[in-house]
Amino acid sequence: MISSPASFFSRRLLVFVAAFFIFVGIGGNASLPVYAEQALSQEALVDLVKSSIVRIVQHVSGTARIPHIKVDIQRRLVAILPDKWSEVPVDEYLVGSGFIIHPDGYIATNSHVVSEETVRETLASDNALAGLYENALTLSDVDMQSFLKTESENSFSKKVLQFVIDQSVFDLTNEVAVLRPDSLQKSIPDLSKEGFPATVVSVNDHFSEDEKDVALIKIDESGLPALALGGGTLAVGKKAFIFGFPATAELNSNTSLEATFTQGVVSSIKQSLDKNFKIFQTDAKVSEGSSGGPLFNEQGVVVGIVTFQTDEMDRSQGDNFAFALPIDLVQEMAGQAGIFPFEGTYGENFKQGFQYFSQKQCVKAGDAFHRAISKSNPVFVAEDMLYTYFRQCDDLQKTGMALDTRLDELKGLVSMLGKPLLSFIGIILLFFVIFSVALYWVLRQVRREEQEILVLKTRLHTSEDLLKKYEDISEGKEK
Repeated sequence: MISSPASFFSRRLLVFVAAFFIFVGIGGNASLPVYAEQALSQEALVDLVKSSIVRIVQHVSGTARIPHIKVDIQRRLVAILPDKWSEVPVDEYLVGSGFIIHPDGYIATNSHVVSEETVRETLASDNALAGLYENALTLSDVDMQSFLKTESENSFSKKVLQFVIDQSVFDLTNEVAVLRPDSLQKSIPDLSKEGFPATVVSVNDHFSEDEKDVALIKIDESGLPALALGGGTLAVGKKAFIFGFPATAELNSNTSLEATFTQGVVSSIKQSLDKNFKIFQTDAKVSEGSSGGPLFNEQGVVVGIVTFQTDEMDRSQGDNFAFALPIDLVQEMAGQAGIFPFEGTYGENFKQGFQYFSQKQCVKAGDAFHRAISKSNPVFVAEDMLYTYFRQCDDLQKTGMALDTRLDELKGLVSMLGKPLLSFIGIILLFFVIFSVALYWVLRQVRREEQEILVLKTRLHTSEDLLKKYEDISEGKEK
């Protein structure tokens, strides 16, 4: 059956109105999807990453017997001086940074932060340098320049240092600890004693040779705020962020546990000596103590591990740069140890909460932030860590600016449009209402006419039936 013009227009109008209200209904309930890779503000980056940064202390004690040496730079020879040894008592504290890569207590750092080899090099370096310096005084300027030119490619100084280390006698014990972020102790020795004892899971003692200066340690804690690790690389010019414990930022004994956040850009990407991996160069500030901290991007994903900075001689001649090894080296070492890093519940819930917070959906944001805190280790994630977000949401809800309901979101949408656009939309809606009323009146008139036509048709059919009946009767009488 073919529809009448009136019913056709009626259905079109109903479909249009229904679609409009369905759209409004969906818009009121829908939330923007939560993206794990959302770019965060700097404040949010700090709140996401800071709780995952730890300060690491290696305490090395014992004794060392270091030989005195004779060096011949021109012939590249080194020998021990008979009966000349240094007896050195050892009680050293090496301090560095690290970051949590697994909720069950696994932490990444540099090998030189937790390796005993660092102390051996430090103890042997004085005698190695003394031997080199003594012989360098006898060289002519030409011979000295020739020596310096070949040092970068084939370092004789490193060979001398390694020779002294190999000939020394060390009787050392070392203990590694992760400092408690809630400790009230002041000195590094006291902080170390009160800290979490750490087990060295994997360390590369040959970091000076192959440049793979990464290590993994573990503390006996769970529910830690592990960071997300990302492979690949950063492009030159991209923003880069660093968290760590630089010694130059330690003002007094009360700031030993306060991590420092710095930012810069990736200023260059270098190659390792064997060209097996890339090294990120950034102008973000670091200093001694920053070693082992994370280099991360705008999403809070760790892409590198801070390892060294421009050496002292070069710093005196120009700018200071930080250098970070790619996070792939950490992931590779973790995989070899049977560890599979993943982001903790704190990071997941914080990013979800921040996404809702950005949309002013305070109820959902509060739920996510509460989960981030309640499901995390309380030593590392304090109850008041996200207080700022809760306070701002309270203010939004009190002033009616929160968008927690469909009506709130509609109000927020209206307020965002602005007066000129609202006036334009008002005019459009007015025309729409006038048009709808006119269309309704026309449809009503058409429907009334249709009904009248239908009545006339019914009467006509009735008259035709009566006429036919009379004709049949007349024909019967004639017969």
